[in-house]
Amino acid sequence: MNCPKCQAATLAEFMVEGVAVDRCSTCAGIWFDAQELSRLLAEDARQVAELRRGGNDARWDDKRGRCPRDSAELLRMYSAIDRSVTLDACADCHGIWLDAGEFAKLFAARRP
Repeated sequence: MNCPKCQAATLAEFMVEGVAVDRCSTCAGIWFDAQELSRLLAEDARQVAELRRGGNDARWDDKRGRCPRDSAELLRMYSAIDRSVTLDACADCHGIWLDAGEFAKLFAARRP
C-alpha cells in the first residue's frame, strides 16, 4: 500500500496488540483499518508506546490524501476526542489516516 499523503512511499506493516497497522517511513503517518483505531486507543499506554512516538509535522496537515486500500479521496474531519486533530477517513472502507503525532494527541485526550 502507498502512503495517502506521500503517495510514493510504501506503508510498512507492524503489529500492536494483535492489530496490524501500517506506518509510512517518510512522513510517519499511520493507517488504521476500520475499528482498529478505537481498539488501540482503549489499550494501556505501555501497549501502544510504538504508536505514541513521533512528532507532529504540520506540512502534512492540509494535504489531501487517497485511501491506500481503495484509492477513494479521504474525507477530512475533526476528531470527537480532540478537535485539534483532523482525521483523514475513507467513506468506503472506514479506514482512518493519522498524520505523525496525532495518535499521541488522541491517546492523551481520551477518556479512560
